[in-house]
Amino acid sequence: MSTSTPAAAALARAGVPFRLHEHPPARTEAELHLTGLDVATSAKTLAFALPDGRFALAAIPGRARLRYGNLARALGVPRSALRPMGPEELRELGMEPGGVSPACDDSRVVRVVDSSLLAHPVVYCGSGSPSVSVEVAPADLVTLAPTALVTDLCSDAP
Repeated sequence: MSTSTPAAAALARAGVPFRLHEHPPARTEAELHLTGLDVATSAKTLAFALPDGRFALAAIPGRARLRYGNLARALGVPRSALRPMGPEELRELGMEPGGVSPACDDSRVVRVVDSSLLAHPVVYCGSGSPSVSVEVAPADLVTLAPTALVTDLCSDAP
């Protein structure tokens, strides 16, 4: 398997099966159709820098909206502590805007996966590059080191 992206390299190191899909760059939800992949089983990942130097990667369904309060509660931080990562910080993880991946084994990263993603046998997520997607079982994303938090990141329920 190719390890040409940061996500592929992390998955390969962990022995997790995956497939890479090359496509025109897709950097926004409106461009997801360019991938040619099943948008209903896509997972977008939002990246945040935390005040203590950690990074949070929140994987949610591609068409869903993140509830910032839910993410803050899962991380045990105030909502005001969530600051979107900038391009320079993404580069530290080997990622580009539009290609953020939940498959990251950097020790500074806290991964948070929306529980609804576990209902799918596979999801299509970022690879680090906006022109390559990773097909992977969401259960494998959860077990990838460092282990992910699994919670409801998208509903309005407290």
